[in-house]
Amino acid sequence: MKRVRSGLLGMAAFLICITLSGCWSSSPVEDLNLEAGIALDVAEQSPQEEQINEKGGNYPKKDLIKGTFQFIVPEESKSSGGPPSQTKKFYNVTETGDSVFEMLREISLRSNRPPIGFHLKTVVISSSLLRKVPLYELLDFFLGDNDIRPSVHLLISTGKAGDALQEKIPGQTPAFVLKDIFVNRKRNSRLLKPMALVNVIGPMKADRSFLLPNVITAEREIKQAGAGIIKGKTQTYGGFLNESEVEGLMWIKGELKGGLVKTIDPKTSKNMAYEIKSVKSSIKAIVQGNDISFRVRMTSEGRISENFSPNEDLGNNRLLGREESIFQEKVNSLAEQTVAKMHTLRADVGGFGDALRIQHPKVWKKVKDDWDKTFSAIPVQFSTDLHIEDYGASNTTAD
Repeated sequence: MKRVRSGLLGMAAFLICITLSGCWSSSPVEDLNLEAGIALDVAEQSPQEEQINEKGGNYPKKDLIKGTFQFIVPEESKSSGGPPSQTKKFYNVTETGDSVFEMLREISLRSNRPPIGFHLKTVVISSSLLRKVPLYELLDFFLGDNDIRPSVHLLISTGKAGDALQEKIPGQTPAFVLKDIFVNRKRNSRLLKPMALVNVIGPMKADRSFLLPNVITAEREIKQAGAGIIKGKTQTYGGFLNESEVEGLMWIKGELKGGLVKTIDPKTSKNMAYEIKSVKSSIKAIVQGNDISFRVRMTSEGRISENFSPNEDLGNNRLLGREESIFQEKVNSLAEQTVAKMHTLRADVGGFGDALRIQHPKVWKKVKDDWDKTFSAIPVQFSTDLHIEDYGASNTTAD
């Protein structure tokens, strides 16, 4: 009996060792081209591609899309104390064509390491390209490829998307920087929620308009600034919300994680800054006969972090109430500005259609087919209840 038991234990140990021995089909990371970011622009051949084509390196295609593919440079082993083997942690390859999948496979003819999408973090698409090609066509490869994770971040660029993948911060990979900027949402109220690849499937299937965060580039800088609208029915570029309009949208949807609101005290003509600790929002759809309207109620708690008015007793309740009213008017103004822009662009990206669908499903069925156009004529009222909890470490301003 003991021999049988010992034999079974030995067999079990042997099987465990086999299962922990690793993957037989694995490849060393140094032998792979790990994709970090991809940018898609209107086709424009690079000088390298022109030379390749002149020497017979072209293939049947339409020059519709220019892809900039960013790959991570694998770190080589080096002796301790020796100089770094390379200055950049990435390199970019450009390819033009009419199929993202084919362009990636074509890169395999220009490198001994095959492109792999396991570590893809960011996809940037130019608004110019989205005026010509619907988003669902550009994303078809990304949504169907088994290597690419659905958490990939999507961005839009009103400039050239490929510029966003050029080195801006020495020693850092641009695709990773673009993704990691979103951790600063608790510090800035003008930063849109990140849009992952998996999150666009629902709006595209439902023909609903939605937003993609916008990135702009300068000579040595990148910045998340505003958002681009993807129209529901056409899935093409439908306009732009600037930073203030994005800020108003975040208040409407109650999606703020932090940041501030700056305004001017009309009594002193001095700046004041309200630091946001929490925000909540509710959208109420009101139906009276054939008339539809919305009421949005926003609530917030926070503190005064800057007040340039000298000699004010910040502990005075009357002063406190006056400043709360000033900031409430500012928030209402931001929200009204945002809705006015949505009306102009005929795109509901504020969740108003969802509120109507949930609260009045029968009415929604009647208007959902042309909702963006219907929404452009629907009035929206705002109210804000803002509570100032404290003035930071001091309750008096500097003189």
